[in-house]
Parts: sequence; structure tokens; C-alpha cells
Amino acid sequence: MSQTTNTPKGALLRGQRQALQSWPKASKGRLFGLFRKLRGSERLRQEAEAAFTAGHPAEGVRILRILAKRRHPDALFQLGQCYAQGRGVVRNIPEAVNWMRRAAELGHADAQHFLGQIYTQGLGRVRDFSDPLRLYAATGETDPHSNRDLLFPAGVNVEQNEMEGLAWLERAAQAGQPYAQLDLAQHYLNGQGVERDVERAIALLRASAQQDCARAHVALGRILLNGQLLPRDPDAAAEHLRAAAERGNLDGACELGIFLASGSDRPADMTEAARWFQKAAEQGHSPSQLNLANMYLRGQGVPKNMAKAAEWYRKAEKSAHYAQAQWRLGCLHEAGQGVEKDPFEASEWYRKAAEQGFTPAQFSLGLLYTRGVGVLRNDQQAGFWFEKAAAAGHVQACLNLSLMSARGRLGPPNLAVAHEWLERARANAGPGEQDQIRHLEGLLK
Repeated sequence: MSQTTNTPKGALLRGQRQALQSWPKASKGRLFGLFRKLRGSERLRQEAEAAFTAGHPAEGVRILRILAKRRHPDALFQLGQCYAQGRGVVRNIPEAVNWMRRAAELGHADAQHFLGQIYTQGLGRVRDFSDPLRLYAATGETDPHSNRDLLFPAGVNVEQNEMEGLAWLERAAQAGQPYAQLDLAQHYLNGQGVERDVERAIALLRASAQQDCARAHVALGRILLNGQLLPRDPDAAAEHLRAAAERGNLDGACELGIFLASGSDRPADMTEAARWFQKAAEQGHSPSQLNLANMYLRGQGVPKNMAKAAEWYRKAEKSAHYAQAQWRLGCLHEAGQGVEKDPFEASEWYRKAAEQGFTPAQFSLGLLYTRGVGVLRNDQQAGFWFEKAAAAGHVQACLNLSLMSARGRLGPPNLAVAHEWLERARANAGPGEQDQIRHLEGLLK
């Protein structure tokens, strides 16, 4: 039979055994029950996760409810997520808030952040295809037997309560929740619901960035480039933008590409800029798609390729209806570069951009009307679009209006009006346009 030694370890074991023997049986029973409960909760949590993974969300919700009865913070939070997303239950934001609140009161930082967002923004009705009201609402809003009241006793709206939202964001931020720190920083930067406090905002952004929050890195990068809230530091800004980009943030990748291509604070690196644009553009980031198209158009950082430029302009236009992309597509179709030459297609793209107020497209469309290319020749329409461009200071549009007025293409010849347009052109002209002004001035004499 082994004997207990007199080593420190043996003494510790003897002390533990004696302590256990001296405990009342009821206390030992409660302790062992707690251990069994903890082991059981972990097993149930794994079963819930397995049910969701296997595509059985209703079963996952059923198991989470068992854990919720035990005040399991993660289970309460996950139930809130299920109601917010309509996963295994009918989507119901107020019910999600109820579960999140129970988790938040137990110190769950993600739930506190959720409540902070909900209450600072406020949420109205669900408007997508999972909208339960669309399927179940009765014809009368005040019907006492309304299906809505039966299905959603907690209601369907969450009213904005900025004070409560900020209180939850504060608690989550103090607990180290990086996205709560980011959101709270925005409130302090904008003085929204709180007194504006730039120093506190910067501290929160830095704390968030230290926890690898990519959006906080982007915010700090912008601030350091702008130089208004902090001393301008392009190198530090670039590091923040790079950190965001390397963490998959598409805005960070695009803004890093713009910084690298600008060459304003360091020698331009077009190849590296194009690489970041490409990475973000392939994931559907429309500003990066537009920038990448411009790189292919000019052969900057990538081989010049009009077909690829047209491809990326088309993607940027489809995702964000960029007027610049529409105008560039018009230019490519008019010239037949990278795409089939098609003046009518060019006019359609010019018109889309012109109707958005894009000055170069207004001028280009006016030119088509003066020539009758892709559209029926119409001097009045040409004059209409030239005037739109001229109002924005487009020198060539002013010169064209001056010449058309002198030649009677917009009505009876009118040299006085022609000179007015010439003077407007002179007021906006750059050094490279002075020769054209002098030439037209000679024609008007």
C-alpha cells in the first residue's frame, strides 16, 4: 500500500482530501451538480452548433432555448442573432433585442454592441423578402384580431433611443469590444448624442485598431492623411491603410491604391497601386473597379489594354452607375477602342452620364448632335448640352457656343452673344487654351 509522503505536494493532497471530507454532504452535492451542469452546457452548445452546421436551424434554436434557461450568455446572444436574421425562427427584431438584452446584462460585450447599434439607429419594419408582415399582416392596422398582434406581441419596430444606445456602446467599449469602440468614436467625432471630443475619439479608434479592427485602421488612415484632427503623417496613414487592406477591408485596399498612385507624398508606385485595385475590384468594390479601368486605359501599373478597361468600366457602371464609367464607355464605343465601334451606343452612354450632370459627357453629347453622329443632327440639342457644360466652366463648350451663335446655328447670327461666350471661355481658360481663344477672337472680328 502506498503511503503519503511528506513532500509539499503530498501535504497539499492531504489538505485537499481533508477539506473535501470536512465539507457538508449537501455542499459537495451542489458542487458536483454544478460541474455536471457545466459539462452538460458545453455538450448542448456543441449540439446546437452541429445542428446549425447540418442545416437544421430550428433544432439549433430548440437547444439554445435550453441553454438560455440556464442563463448561458452565448446562448442568449445566439438566440438574439437567430431572431435578427430569421434563422430557425420568424424574423423579429424586437424579440432579438429582448434576448440580446438578457445576454448584455450578463456582460456579453457583443450583445451590448448590438443593443448600442439598434438603439442609436432605430429600426423600422423589415423590408426584404423575409418580411413576416408581408405574409401575415391583416388588412386593417387597428384590427383587434390582427395576425400581426398574434405573431409579434413585442411589436415590429424598435424606436430610436440614442441615450440608451450610447450607454450600451460605452459598456461594450469599456469591455474591449473593438466595433463598439469604433462606433462610439464616430459619435464623439461627430458630436452625435455626446459632446464632441476628438481626443476621446482618437483614443477609441486606436484601441479598436490595436484589436485588428480594419475599419478603425481606415478611419485613422484618413485622419492622418487629412491632417486636421491629427498632425498630417502620410507614412503612418499608409501603414494604417495597408493594415486594413491586408485584413480584407476593400475600402482600405482602394484608398491604399489611391495613395500609392498619387505620388504626392512619396514616389508613385503604379504597379503596387494596380495590385490593390485589382484585389478589391475582383471582390466587387465599385470604386476600385473604376480605378482599375482607368489604369488599363492609361497603361499605368498594368499593360495598356482597352478591352480590359471597357470590361472594368462596365462592371463599375453596373454596380454603382458611375457617370465617369458611362462617359468612358461612350468614348470607347465612339472610337472603337477595345469594343466594337458604335456611335449610337456611344450616344446612349454619353446621355446616361450627361443626365447625371457629368460635364465631359454633356460636352461629348453636344458634339454628337452638331455632327449628326449616332443621333440626328440637331443644333438646338447641341446648344442645350453645350450650355449645361458651359455652366460648369467647360471652356470648349463656351467656345462652341460662341461660334454657333456667330454663325446663326442657334437662331439669327448674334455677335454680341458670341462675344459673351468668348469672354466666359477666357475667364475659365488655362494656359493651353489661349491659342484657341485668340483664333476664335480673330474669326469674330
